[in-house]
Amino acid sequence: MIGRARSRRRARATVVVLAAAAALSGCVTAPAGGAQIVVARFGNGTADPVVVSVTGLRPGQDVVLTATASTLAGEWHSRALYAVPPTGMVDTSSQQPITAPYVRPDAGALLWSMSGPPVSQTQLERAWAEGPVRIALTAQQQGVQVATTHVQRLPLAAQSAERDVSVADLTRGDGAAGDAVPPANGPGLRVGTLYTPLPTLVHPRPGVLLIDGDDGAAAGAFAARRIAAIGFPVLTLPAFGPEGQLPGSAALSVQTFDAARAWLARRPGVDPDRIVVYGTGPAAPLALWFATNEPALVYGAIAASGPTAELCASAAGAPSLLDEGRPVPCADPDRAIADTPILALDRIPGPLLLACGTADELLPSACDWISAGAAARGSRAAGDTFFADGSADELSAPPLIPVGLSDLPPQTAQATEDARVAFWSRVTALLEGAIGP
Repeated sequence: MIGRARSRRRARATVVVLAAAAALSGCVTAPAGGAQIVVARFGNGTADPVVVSVTGLRPGQDVVLTATASTLAGEWHSRALYAVPPTGMVDTSSQQPITAPYVRPDAGALLWSMSGPPVSQTQLERAWAEGPVRIALTAQQQGVQVATTHVQRLPLAAQSAERDVSVADLTRGDGAAGDAVPPANGPGLRVGTLYTPLPTLVHPRPGVLLIDGDDGAAAGAFAARRIAAIGFPVLTLPAFGPEGQLPGSAALSVQTFDAARAWLARRPGVDPDRIVVYGTGPAAPLALWFATNEPALVYGAIAASGPTAELCASAAGAPSLLDEGRPVPCADPDRAIADTPILALDRIPGPLLLACGTADELLPSACDWISAGAAARGSRAAGDTFFADGSADELSAPPLIPVGLSDLPPQTAQATEDARVAFWSRVTALLEGAIGP
């Protein structure tokens, strides 16, 4: 009996020693059930929020998380390394990565930090605005894949219906004043695109006339579909005349804008008294010009990353806007802001949103322009301006779309993504606040 007791004591001691040795060597037993990637989704759209976490990991071992998005224009990839705490759970919304293309905890960073192949603007839109996106998420420990899952994201285009709008469309109808379009633009020439929310609106809502002057994910194809996805009809116009003309060969005309605004105001589901004009990138001052010069017809305005004065298209005086074929007076783009007449933003009767990034390299003076615009706006400017600290120029792109970020330093990329989330929250609030009684 004494011999058996001593044997049992030696066996228990051996187990304890082996367990201690295993702990010191890092070979900790994985939690029961194995690792699992958990994705909490708040909608299925490309730009809808997600929260990524991984449970059941081996504590004390680093984990490599990867995301691979399959799109109509190729694959995008991201990779991040995290330390695994004693709980065996990595929560990207609260845990800082060891190495990653971002520097702070971020719930959806694996998605927006992906980088992809060089593509044209058309391919970019096919990939992230028009087509579905399938994202594979994986977790690896010590070179072994321990968990995987897939996330299907609906395209922005799935949340709206769209149709081309031609010169003939704008001249057809009730013949109201302001519907005339310059005759040089043939009747079959496409002027822009109408995006209407799905499902069809029952009660009238503010309509958005978007003047598109940008490329990348801040372009009208992205912004318009995002606005339609949150429930508001949008008509896009290129900043330089109808589509089909060479870029810069003809400025947008006041008559084309007025005809488009009148046509949009007559659409079912549009409140004709609540038309908001939005200018992307270089078209920001055009939107502000119409809002300040036609306050009886334009209710509010949105302008991001652009000047708050009507500037010429070149230092030689090329116009960016025509009225009855004549150039609208514009300021020398090379003049100092202090010497440039700022648009009278106090004339805008409804809401205004001005936004800029403090790390904008495309237009380093962007926030100086916004400050000048806020001064012109006056007492109401406090709620109208958004200075995105550390953000680059493409802050108006929809969130969670990995475009325009991969070439930025990690800190700037993350600040820009944060700015995108905040900007679209403000756009949503502005449009919802503009809904009439």
